[in-house]
Amino acid sequence: MRAVPSTVLAAAIGLWIAACGGTKPADEAKPEAADTPESADPEAKTTAPPAAGDGESFAKPTAKPPPPPVGAYLQEKPALFIQRCTAEHPCPKMLAAEGEAHCREYSLGAYTEGWRLPTLDEAKRFAGIDALEDKEGFHWTKSADPENDSMAWIYDPVGGQMTTIPRDRKPFTIRCVYEP
Repeated sequence: MRAVPSTVLAAAIGLWIAACGGTKPADEAKPEAADTPESADPEAKTTAPPAAGDGESFAKPTAKPPPPPVGAYLQEKPALFIQRCTAEHPCPKMLAAEGEAHCREYSLGAYTEGWRLPTLDEAKRFAGIDALEDKEGFHWTKSADPENDSMAWIYDPVGGQMTTIPRDRKPFTIRCVYEP
């Protein structure tokens, strides 16, 4: 049997260790100067691949939200199903806690869970939607007053007025929303 030179054996062990996820021996960890262009300047940084917009063309997402169920309106960007207040799908007037429970139990078509009161920002979006019925008057939101969480914001989409009021003070319109 012939002896294998120690340098060949060391290189083979180093490759085996590297292939198994280990580290290379210290003398093999550094590439030779001729192996990599960066080695001429140890301070040199590698360049990143070009970002989108630098001549590269990347596909843009085209996914659209599903169509709204009958009784809801779809507002896009960000997508939100908004309950339409019709005879078939009325928007009752309730106290805030009753309205929150009503929305949790609300369902339209295949959307049986996940309905809720809108945030104040979402309720403000109602104003620009001509397809929504019965927008007059204050609507409850789930947004609490930051200084007193027993109070919540109410918003009138037609008049643009908003204020906070105790959640158990007076019934206002409940219009449920759903994030598809």
